[in-house]
Amino acid sequence: PGNAKAGQIVNAQLVTQPSRYSQPVAKITEVVGNIDDPGIEIEIAVRKFGLPHVFSREALLEADHLPEQVLAEDYAGRVDLRDVPLVTIDGEDARDFDDAVYCEPVKMADGDGYRLIVAIADVSHYVRQNSALDKEALARGTSVYLINKVLPMLPESLSNGVCSLNEGEDRYTLSCVMEVNGKG
Repeated sequence: PGNAKAGQIVNAQLVTQPSRYSQPVAKITEVVGNIDDPGIEIEIAVRKFGLPHVFSREALLEADHLPEQVLAEDYAGRVDLRDVPLVTIDGEDARDFDDAVYCEPVKMADGDGYRLIVAIADVSHYVRQNSALDKEALARGTSVYLINKVLPMLPESLSNGVCSLNEGEDRYTLSCVMEVNGKG
């Protein structure tokens, strides 16, 4: 039974298939929690549907070696939008803030319009192609939001750290600056 106790939910790996004359034998690989724990049904669903919820050791080590703040030496070749009052559009209860917008009226050749800036966190600055982080993100595809938790696409040091568009903090973004006429 390992560390498991009666009344706990566990994950187990089948060691011996059941037969006509013997019970199956399994090895407990994880104690998920107690049957009465709040949110245990979410933990069961995560495992039942095979949602990735643990990052590989390699991805976590890679994330640990990334800077916690934007480095000034990386500003070269980027447009500085720090004077633009971008507003994050992720909800108040969002677990990460990676989308922002800004809009202002402008005069255009064919009438009134808008200058619209849509910015998303530039994760690619930190997640290099074919790296452990890239492979984890590719396998996950997106962050998964559940009732009481999120299964992030990237480790927390990135998704809630240097790749989160927090007010008053410098961040790298991929931005689209466009002029839109009155008809959109």
